[in-house]
Amino acid sequence: MASDCEDGKFISALGAFRCRVLYANVSYDHMVGWRTSSIRREKELPKPPRRSLVGYKHVVDVEYCPPVLSESAHFPPEAAKAKEAAQNEPSIQNTVEYHEIMEEEMIHGLQRLGWMKVDISFHSAFWPFFAHNNIHVKNEWFHNAGAGVVAHVADTIKQQEKQQDSSSTFIAASL
Repeated sequence: MASDCEDGKFISALGAFRCRVLYANVSYDHMVGWRTSSIRREKELPKPPRRSLVGYKHVVDVEYCPPVLSESAHFPPEAAKAKEAAQNEPSIQNTVEYHEIMEEEMIHGLQRLGWMKVDISFHSAFWPFFAHNNIHVKNEWFHNAGAGVVAHVADTIKQQEKQQDSSSTFIAASL
């Protein structure tokens, strides 16, 4: 993890994509928290909307977040010290301090790229606690609540392809 932050290869690889879209469950996801999956700090989490966007059941918000300009990724000396303390003198305080520093570094690095953040809420689904499986329709019959999310993914890809096609310049030779 530290090497990715230090040499920037991970961020550089993500930056190679023209578009980055993330789908985040606002609640009921026991696998990945909303804050983590939406690359937000706790204080940046909005109040989760309770209404779906028209045509996309359970998709409650879409936000484009432009890149946050900053210096290149850095691994502050206090992070190395906190890591060493967490490893050499394990305690809840040392571990929490190290995790907080690393979380901030990861958010800082990932926010240097632009993201489309799509918030999903399965609060009205029959099985809201299966949000992680619903979001990608793991089983068509059991997790069908995610059909609106899949439709949104497909429409987003189509929209990006149209934008790419309209902005592409083709050079043709006439014979």
